[in-house]
Amino acid sequence: MTKIIAYIRTSTSGQDLGLEAQRQAVELFSPDNIFSEQISGRKENREELNKALKTLEKGDTLLIYNLSRLGRSSKQLVTIMSELNTKGIHLKSVQENIDTSSASGRLFFTMLAAIAEFEAENISQRTKDALAQTNKKLGRPAITPRKEQQILKLYDNMKLSLNQIAKKCNVSEKTIYNIAKKNGKTRRSS
Repeated sequence: MTKIIAYIRTSTSGQDLGLEAQRQAVELFSPDNIFSEQISGRKENREELNKALKTLEKGDTLLIYNLSRLGRSSKQLVTIMSELNTKGIHLKSVQENIDTSSASGRLFFTMLAAIAEFEAENISQRTKDALAQTNKKLGRPAITPRKEQQILKLYDNMKLSLNQIAKKCNVSEKTIYNIAKKNGKTRRSS
């Protein structure tokens, strides 16, 4: 008896509604199991996707909400598709209405994968171009030597908790740990 195994994914934990919408869409196909995770689609090694792929056998179907949930590059998508084809496993995408159990479905999948990668590269390039036209930098600003000394002084004093130091200096607790470690400081009692 063949199985339908669904895989749903969002990039971040803040996209719970995205996961729920995907879950509702794939549940219409009565999958035998749904694997779900919140991780970047660019990551090659995704634990839940790997589990889903290991569950599939010849004649089974991998059900996804759309191609971008499976992978973010045509190379990645084509690699997964090739593995599925080799094992005799079909791919069904709800949103793009792709079913690779037919030759036309396999052709359509390949064309859409190329278009998806093209669009991802365009978005990336537009972001880089926009950042190049401004003086803005991504990420947190660097800690100045003055701020680092202030953090170390408060850290050594031991009157404030790490959380209080973080709030007072407008940094994260992890930043305090990193600065203390870099300077050979510890709050452990001897």
